[in-house]
Amino acid sequence: MRSKQITWKSSAAFAISTLTILVGSSSCANLLSSFRNASVATISVATTQPLRSVQGDSTWVYALAISPDGRFLASGSYDKKIKIWDLPSNTLLYTLEGHGDAVVSLAISPDSKLLASGSWDNRIKLWNLETGQLLRTLDGHTDDVEAVAISPNGKWLASGSADTTIRIWNVQTGVQVHQLSDGKWVRTVAFSPDGQTLASGNESGTLKIWRLMDGAVLKTLNAHSQAVRSVTFSPDGRTLASGSADRTVKLWQMPTGKLLHSLNGHSGVVWSVAFSPDGKRLASGSNDSTIKLWGLPKGKLLENLIGHERGVRSVVFRPHGNMIASSSADKTIKLWSLPKE
Repeated sequence: MRSKQITWKSSAAFAISTLTILVGSSSCANLLSSFRNASVATISVATTQPLRSVQGDSTWVYALAISPDGRFLASGSYDKKIKIWDLPSNTLLYTLEGHGDAVVSLAISPDSKLLASGSWDNRIKLWNLETGQLLRTLDGHTDDVEAVAISPNGKWLASGSADTTIRIWNVQTGVQVHQLSDGKWVRTVAFSPDGQTLASGNESGTLKIWRLMDGAVLKTLNAHSQAVRSVTFSPDGRTLASGSADRTVKLWQMPTGKLLHSLNGHSGVVWSVAFSPDGKRLASGSNDSTIKLWGLPKGKLLENLIGHERGVRSVVFRPHGNMIASSSADKTIKLWSLPKE
């Protein structure tokens, strides 16, 4: 992966910003835009300068989510704000405000109409993704909400918190229907594709698989030597990936819990892991400022994406096409166009 930087001078109202075009191993054009004076800049594809810039307080971008229909990109930041972008037109639609602390987790419903946000203010908020309207606030957690996930049928929302609980909410009513006690700081949660189980990772490095029907723990895995920061199921539900503060990515066979692979190479905390839509690749974002792309099922390292200047906090695949979005403590979002398999 090679990069070329172009300095672009904007109008007098804006400071000099930097646009970086990334070129991968294929002939496909790649892109990213990185604006030091904006919380998130509009990202333009196949062009040599941004469509527009967004002026605001510079801040860490903690969380990303892309809607299943591929239209919306949502970002959550340390400045308590959420930004909603229209990907096809590369424009900022809304800036959502309402949280009292950093927004560290986002999830979008299967129908691409609802956004859930989790914050260090102990609250979860549900937003209309098409209008930006706040629909309701879910109160119940007594400490930071670290993770939110929406079930494949769109009916349930799971939240994990520093209060050591996982809570299951009815999305339509906002009513809490289950409270699961992990006993440790819950860092991450993910629904299985069939919606029958929930995976969670905690501060002590333990993975748990919960049955949604009754909250029973089906499997407990002493998975990592340090905190589990991210978990995600493969599209077919047969593999669970976990990323950890111990700098490893691990792949687990489901439902047996057998360790398939331990992927080494990152030199910092692995904050985020994501499967490609076809399940053939896994992306991992790390505090070492890189994104690694692994080939499955063997776990072979395919690409090492370098471009962020600080730790990568979130990585997500676009549902259609070979594209990854990443967010970082360097205050940028980057889009990466990947070579086709």
